[in-house]
Amino acid sequence: MLTQAISTKLQDPLNRLYRERVAQALARAFQSTPLTPNMVTVIHTMIGVLGAFLIYRESYLYAVLCFELRTILDCMDGILARLKNQSTATGRALDAIGDGISFNSLMIAGTLRLILDFKAYPNPMIVVGVMFFAFVSVHSGVVYQLMRRKLTSIAHKEVDIVETEWRDIYEQVKNSNPSLLVKFSYWIDSMTIKFVSEEWYLKVKKRKDLENWREKAIQEAEMMHELACRTRKVEFRRAVRAASFVSDDNVFSLMSICFVVFGVFHASFLPFVHPVLIAFSVGLAYSILSLSLGLHYYHNFLHGVYRE
Repeated sequence: MLTQAISTKLQDPLNRLYRERVAQALARAFQSTPLTPNMVTVIHTMIGVLGAFLIYRESYLYAVLCFELRTILDCMDGILARLKNQSTATGRALDAIGDGISFNSLMIAGTLRLILDFKAYPNPMIVVGVMFFAFVSVHSGVVYQLMRRKLTSIAHKEVDIVETEWRDIYEQVKNSNPSLLVKFSYWIDSMTIKFVSEEWYLKVKKRKDLENWREKAIQEAEMMHELACRTRKVEFRRAVRAASFVSDDNVFSLMSICFVVFGVFHASFLPFVHPVLIAFSVGLAYSILSLSLGLHYYHNFLHGVYRE
């Protein structure tokens, strides 16, 4: 019914097509080895940085291969964490940082490439444009992860995964001397929940010190699930469909296509078009459009549920 294939539907199209299957096969192959999910995160971050360097060197085909491998390993670390029962808030924060490093390395490499190739343009103009793109795209990725976890919880009639993870980090921040990684994870989760829905954030915050918070959260989960199955079924399905396109992996995929079309084949196809400029422009336009639509349909469902 509602729960059928919900996790698959929330993935971006290329992950659904083949990346998730490859990542699952790799995770099962390394399940009994000393390889940890955090190691995989570090590896895919390094591969992402290598891909960015290759963009600067104008080796677009090899760069795209690096980005594709990075994305598959990015899927693999989460699957391996679940197989080994090693899912932690620290691991999620490390994964977010790794994604940020990979993406920002690409932004830096692309900026340097554009500055070298467009000397007639003022450098600050290029830098500001790329920084805006990086901000929008990285924020889209963070919002996507939160929306995916929330919608999955509703589909499976479970206590909100986002709230559970947020509370775990909150307890660490409140009762111990947390690391910078834990503090960063708490801050980014709090700000993202508030950005997506102020009403949702207030509900989570209001329950944070209650002893019976889980009982209240279960009641809310059951209510939201029933509404998603009945009166809010159309809104829920639209929210799921729109959320799958917010993933930052889609941005990487679109830019990779641009690098191949305009970088690898540029000698015989529109030689006056710069591959990095086209890739960044397409990525920015897609990020703004997908984030706007994703938040629109997500708000329609979530606010409709809270009103009922």
